[in-house]
Amino acid sequence: MQIDREIEKAVLNFSEHLMSNSKWVRLIDALIEDNDNVKKVKFKKIHTTQIGDLFLEEDTIYEFDYWKNGFEGLNSLGGWLTYKEIEYLIFPRIIDDKDNLKQDLKAIVKTIESVGQFLLEIDEDEVKLICYKK
Repeated sequence: MQIDREIEKAVLNFSEHLMSNSKWVRLIDALIEDNDNVKKVKFKKIHTTQIGDLFLEEDTIYEFDYWKNGFEGLNSLGGWLTYKEIEYLIFPRIIDDKDNLKQDLKAIVKTIESVGQFLLEIDEDEVKLICYKK
C-alpha cells in the first residue's frame, strides 16, 4: 500500500527507534488503566505535520489481533493508526481553556515511568513522549 511505503520512507529519517509494539501495548494499557489522570493525549505521525487526538477511555479494550500493531478508529485523524507511524505523544496540561480543565502531568509521568524507560521532554505545559529520535 502507498501509506505503508510513506511510513517506511519516513522511518528512515530517524536515527533511533525508541518504541516496540510490545512496549506500545504496555504503555496504552497503563494509560487506559489510569484514565482518571490521563484525560487528553495528542500524537504526531512521522510522515505528516498533523497533530491528532488519541481517544483512550476506560472501556477501551484490545479485542482483535491488530492491537499488537496499532489502533483502528481511536483517533481524531480517522482510520488505522499503526504504532510505527507515531513520532511522539503529547500530554498537555490544559485540556480545555474555557472550563479551566487540566491534567496532572506529574501523575502522567509516574504512570508512563511505571511501564519502563521512555524519552520524555517535560515542561510546565506538557509532557512529550518521544518515539523516534533524529
